[in-house]
Amino acid sequence: MLRLPYSIILASGSPRRRELLTIAGIPFEVVPTYADETHPPGVLPEEIPQILAERKATSVPIGEGMIVIGADTIVLLDGKIYEKPNGREDAIRMLTELSGRTHQVVTGVCLLSTTKKVSFSETTYVTFNRLTQDEIAYYVDNYRPYDKAGSYACQEWIGAVAIRKFEGDYFNVVGLPVNRVYEALKNW
Repeated sequence: MLRLPYSIILASGSPRRRELLTIAGIPFEVVPTYADETHPPGVLPEEIPQILAERKATSVPIGEGMIVIGADTIVLLDGKIYEKPNGREDAIRMLTELSGRTHQVVTGVCLLSTTKKVSFSETTYVTFNRLTQDEIAYYVDNYRPYDKAGSYACQEWIGAVAIRKFEGDYFNVVGLPVNRVYEALKNW
């Protein structure tokens, strides 16, 4: 259990990020953010999650003795960004493109207080087995991954049967590189 002289605020409505902070024993409160998530022009795709994490963190009013955590995750394949799908067909298209390939999951994190800011990104490489269209349709229809970057959650059915390997932080793919967040808070 991490004991800090700060109140930790998670600037996210993500149930997965809440679960990861809870598992890590980090006490926190949730303040969902409605920060602008438009991608800035002229920025490398790998830099976008950190920029959006900083926007989310700065969108929450900060008081003395508080640390706000903002985070954003994207999936990248061949430099193309795979965000949350716009429905069933978009989810099927994304998973079809990811099938049998290795992609990147990049999460940007920003920890912010009134006196300090720590920002970083974590990248994990995920390799999928080749999936049939029936398997993809089964997953989309039964798990409805419409709120997930890349149209999947590695902790669900698809992760158990389709992910051949991870290179890097598994929890980053779930939604937050909680090990790095814990260390940053511990060293605050």
